[in-house]
Amino acid sequence: MSTVRLGVLGAARILHDAVVVPAAAVPEVEVTAIAARDRDRAEATARAEGIPRVLDDYDALLADPDVDAVYIPTPAALHGAWMRRAIAAGKHVLCEKPFTADAAEAEEIAALADASGLVVMEAFHSQLHPSWARLRDLLTEGAVGEVVSAEADFCVDIPDRSDIRWQEDMGGGALMDLGVYPLRLLTHLFGTPTVRWAEAKDEDGVDAEILVQLDLPGGVQGTLRASMVETVHHRAVARVVGTTGTLTVHAPYAPQNGGRIELERDGVITVEPVDPTASYVWMLRAFAGAVLRGADPVSDADEAVRAMRVVDAAYRAAGMAPRRPAPLG
Repeated sequence: MSTVRLGVLGAARILHDAVVVPAAAVPEVEVTAIAARDRDRAEATARAEGIPRVLDDYDALLADPDVDAVYIPTPAALHGAWMRRAIAAGKHVLCEKPFTADAAEAEEIAALADASGLVVMEAFHSQLHPSWARLRDLLTEGAVGEVVSAEADFCVDIPDRSDIRWQEDMGGGALMDLGVYPLRLLTHLFGTPTVRWAEAKDEDGVDAEILVQLDLPGGVQGTLRASMVETVHHRAVARVVGTTGTLTVHAPYAPQNGGRIELERDGVITVEPVDPTASYVWMLRAFAGAVLRGADPVSDADEAVRAMRVVDAAYRAAGMAPRRPAPLG
């Protein structure tokens, strides 16, 4: 196999930016088929995105011998159910974040993935962008001295209350949709944290906004903020404070959108631009490398398990229940 023939489970909007457009820059990935709950919508999406085949339903796509792998952009509460079926069908998996509804389900999927020998990768595109490796190198080199604290924010206005991100039974919430990005960044830089405390604005079981204080390895104090309420302006930034300087990262979760790294030391600010290649391109390259050559997918199921354990702990610390898997309707 020299090309990964990718089928898509669902006609979600993210399909365009996350898979179709970057696949044009990754010859080893070919988006070959799509299925959705509504065939008319699948056909409309296929026409708009240039996907050659439309199958009747998700099960038909999973059974198709001309599909090597599937991309799953369904609501988060359904990720686990469709990953189980995909793994059982012998398909490699690229699943949107968050990986599952909760940590227990992530552990189950990780065990299935390990036993199958298939590539099961969370679509955490940001982590695959070289700017994240650059950040870690800067800290290792002592760019800010000994790190004291780190904070990461992701706040986006999502006013439409009918959006699935506002639906508790679909795995919605600011932490699930947005907060997992700063969590992954802080984990990438410092290691898996423990939750010290958290507080959230609860709207009908969904965290409209959440603040989480973390204890990061090495004695670093971490802060995570996520919000999707109308009063918050779009904010995607991270800051690492050390004994001799400060690193500020703009657009860390989509570095291709004007991302830059600012190092302030001794009153002097140095600005370092980042690679403009879309993070989704790096993600598809990693996925293809894992499927075709056995390369490390980086954002694998085991890493997703560690992240979901922190997510569950943050919800509990904020007095909220972790999300729950949804049955297939």
